[in-house]
Amino acid sequence: MHTRNRQPAFVLLPLVLAVSAASHTQAQDATGRTDWSHDVGVTVGNEYNDNIFYERENRVSDTITTVSPRAELVGKGQRHEIRAFGSAERGKYHEYQDENYTDWRLGGEGRYAYSEAGSLFGGVNLARGHEERSSPDAVNGEEPTLYDRLGTFAGINHRFGRITSRVGGTFETLDFEDVGALDGLTIENDDRDRDQATFGGRFGYRLDASLEPFFQVAADLRDYDQAVDIDGFDRDSEGGNAAVGLLFKPSPSLDLELLAGWLEQDYDDPALEDVGTWDLGGELSWRPAGSPTRVSARLDRSVEETTVRGASANLRTGVGAQMTTAIRPDLTLSTRASYSDHDYQGVARNDNLLGLGLGLRHYLNPHLFVGMDYDFLQRDSSLPAEDFDNNRLMVSLGTQLARGYEDAELLAAARDTDLLLDGYLGLQAGYGEIGTAQAGSRGSGGTLRADFRDAGGSLGLFGGPALTFGDWRLALELEAEEADAEWSHERSGGRVFSVEKQREYGAGLRIGHLLAGDNEVYARLGLVRGRFDLAFAEGGENDDQREWLDGRRLGGGLEVPLSTALGLRMDYSYTDYEDLDIGVGGESDDFAQEESRMRLGLAWHPGRQASKRPPTAPEAHDGLYLGGQVGYGSLITDLEGPRTEPSELEARFGDSGALAGLHVGYGQTFQRFYLGGELAAEVSDVTWNHERQPTGRTYSVDRESSLGLALRAGYVIDSGALLYLRGGPAWTAFETRYARGEQRVQLDETEQGWQFGGGIEVPLRERLRLRLDVSHSRYDDVEVDYGSGVDTLDSEENQMRLGMSVRF
Repeated sequence: MHTRNRQPAFVLLPLVLAVSAASHTQAQDATGRTDWSHDVGVTVGNEYNDNIFYERENRVSDTITTVSPRAELVGKGQRHEIRAFGSAERGKYHEYQDENYTDWRLGGEGRYAYSEAGSLFGGVNLARGHEERSSPDAVNGEEPTLYDRLGTFAGINHRFGRITSRVGGTFETLDFEDVGALDGLTIENDDRDRDQATFGGRFGYRLDASLEPFFQVAADLRDYDQAVDIDGFDRDSEGGNAAVGLLFKPSPSLDLELLAGWLEQDYDDPALEDVGTWDLGGELSWRPAGSPTRVSARLDRSVEETTVRGASANLRTGVGAQMTTAIRPDLTLSTRASYSDHDYQGVARNDNLLGLGLGLRHYLNPHLFVGMDYDFLQRDSSLPAEDFDNNRLMVSLGTQLARGYEDAELLAAARDTDLLLDGYLGLQAGYGEIGTAQAGSRGSGGTLRADFRDAGGSLGLFGGPALTFGDWRLALELEAEEADAEWSHERSGGRVFSVEKQREYGAGLRIGHLLAGDNEVYARLGLVRGRFDLAFAEGGENDDQREWLDGRRLGGGLEVPLSTALGLRMDYSYTDYEDLDIGVGGESDDFAQEESRMRLGLAWHPGRQASKRPPTAPEAHDGLYLGGQVGYGSLITDLEGPRTEPSELEARFGDSGALAGLHVGYGQTFQRFYLGGELAAEVSDVTWNHERQPTGRTYSVDRESSLGLALRAGYVIDSGALLYLRGGPAWTAFETRYARGEQRVQLDETEQGWQFGGGIEVPLRERLRLRLDVSHSRYDDVEVDYGSGVDTLDSEENQMRLGMSVRF
């Protein structure tokens, strides 16, 4: 058992002193061989987390104050570069103080060019951290699990004419501390302590300055300190990967890397399932010439260690993207998105994680800044109890030694940028879905977890003040709306309960970027207060509640000008509301509400001036195109069937999740009218569950993938935006599971449905297009015959997609 060693926040003091000393010696360096630079900073933040234990139900919130110092020292010479760095973060929870933490990291790395053709590199870092409660590997002790990490890496790069090579290795050791359990015992974590080593090489052939195919291979060795873990498994393993790939640099501003191959991990214990699967990877870096914008994206696959009981590994496949840009030299914007699939080997568990984030930083002077960051994280698991939604909002104040901007740049931006302060008012209508994650007790010691959902219409007003400077627009948007979305669960002679969303008021920040023709793409973040009617009835008792619930909203959309003062916008938003308890007979269910809403609105801008950004011609939409899309979709199923005689059940189940895919099509304009056809394929993570344990029915419907054909017809308005309708057949793969006692039914079927919708497409660059569209699909009924009865499932889905395409 380890003793706890909490490092104080001044662990960086030696490095800070070294940085300060280097600043004094920099000008006195007589050798001229090394130029030193340094930076020291500290950020103080206050974060609101609405679900600190990352639970599906009974969520609790808290406010966390963080203090984060950092320091860096960099020395550069003609043939070498060295860097020393350190950072720390102290987090103090205001209510749940057992969650307090102190993390820190120290390290150094360097590079030495021994010739024009080759260089050596290496580094070492030491860290203390804590396991996030969002991790499925967290042991759920009374405090977060602490661990120490030591990592090193070293290698060599060498070029032999056109042949490039890189050979190296890494070593990592992890030491997890024991933690107290909620029952007063101690959770032993020594069986998680391990060493991990990798070594390998990459060899390429440079065809020209822009193209280089390569081959890479690596070995992966994992050695645990203890012979077996708490469950008696020997988790030592040996593995590796091999892949072929391509480095592509079509322009000085764009770098692309793609690879495909095979990876595997073989475990010493025959009871643990070995891993062998295809490997995929990719990286993209885009730095448009003359622009402060930076875009990066990454796709990777890896075999991760896990503490999930019975699983040998977590096969992780992830994709992520990030964009940073400067609205002004003293104002930066960052956006981020990630999605990962976690397939636990040897057990029936699969998790999907969706992450979205938005950040703003404003420099009050070159060394002092204020910031705001929002992050959304959602896990959708095949085990309903492991689902969660999480929202985090942080405001911060920071200082740094390095300059955040140059005064001359700010003066030039102020001189060259037109400022316009105006306002807007609009009317919007659409449809929204209210979803509820339910959890409660049933029977004697039993539980029920289920996902319910349905849709309805909405009508509302929006508006607020807006500030336009250059190609950016910031607005404080207020909104009020009447809605009619309700789901219900009705069992004759049994429980009857329902949730209805009726009304809402909200306020938030809207950040938009103006494109050619004054078309605007925007994101928004805000707070909402919604009125809900909830009802629960059983055995002659009733619990009816009308409650105002607070929510956190994330959204975005496209707005295109119909005239100088009138705009049309398509807006999508997702809102996560607080929990509510409801029930009768001394027992209660936990209802956690979420809402997805798509709206079409008209916006009046009385102070807007005529556009200075020329639109593209209608013919810019002509021709063959290829693109990709990401989005968010929902599945709603109306289930009807017999239950214990003489009762019948009618309920609306459903859930939401992420989707991604590709599309290819061809279109042609006839003056301003547009006609085209499109083929689209996508995969999704949309699964609703009904799980009653230890006895009772367990249901799930998983919407897996789809292939669709669509006819697109539209009109190109004066701003160059294409307004279109779309419709056609879609073939979608569903997996339906039913279990009760010894009864088991599994249906893997592809259902043919009809998909209808519409959207807006706007030009980004000469051949690049951005689109936002929405669609609704209905499918034929599915019958589940489980022997003692037949249930009928009538499914429909709604989808929002944000897509980008290249025209050829």
